[in-house]
Amino acid sequence: MIKKWIAAIFFFVCLVLVAVSYFYWDIPLAIYCKGLNRPIVDIAEIVTILGEARWFYILLILAYLPLRIIWKNKSWSMKLLFIFLSLSAAGLINMLVKWLAGRYRPINYFTHGLYGFNYFGVGYELTSLPSGHAVTAFSLAAAVSILFPRAGIAAFIIAISIGMTRIILTSHYLSDVIAGAGIGILSAMLVKYFFDRQKIELIQK
Repeated sequence: MIKKWIAAIFFFVCLVLVAVSYFYWDIPLAIYCKGLNRPIVDIAEIVTILGEARWFYILLILAYLPLRIIWKNKSWSMKLLFIFLSLSAAGLINMLVKWLAGRYRPINYFTHGLYGFNYFGVGYELTSLPSGHAVTAFSLAAAVSILFPRAGIAAFIIAISIGMTRIILTSHYLSDVIAGAGIGILSAMLVKYFFDRQKIELIQK
């Protein structure tokens, strides 16, 4: 079972890193990425597509229905449901935090010199915190790591790569990506805790 104290420590560490990044790292890194060569940006634009949640929702639903209804494979259908719920929980928290924070995106800094928050903001330019792509990538990485520990390193390497693209493309600040990673991982841990409380076995012993 997921230990509450582990989740609490992880949450605290993420908050500290987000705060440090906000005050010291975000702007210098954004300025650096703004001057990157076009080939690097082109690669980032391709890799970043992997962080779009809708593709995963479609794949998960298309895989879950036949497994559950036709083949009646409870083990694998529960695994897919776990991933789906982890992704969904992360997405809901992401939308709530974006709206509450109303953080200016890097484009606002480069065009108008705006940096910080406009609480309860709506619209693309006021939804920088957290990075939705990072939320998706890290919730999936955490869920996959819980289900298939041997795939954990590869899953997180992919998630980190996706998170880096958001900074390279100056779509988000580093602190947005850190916050997204934290929300994604904590969401998967929360869903795993719920499954454990319901005594739903995900990993065959």
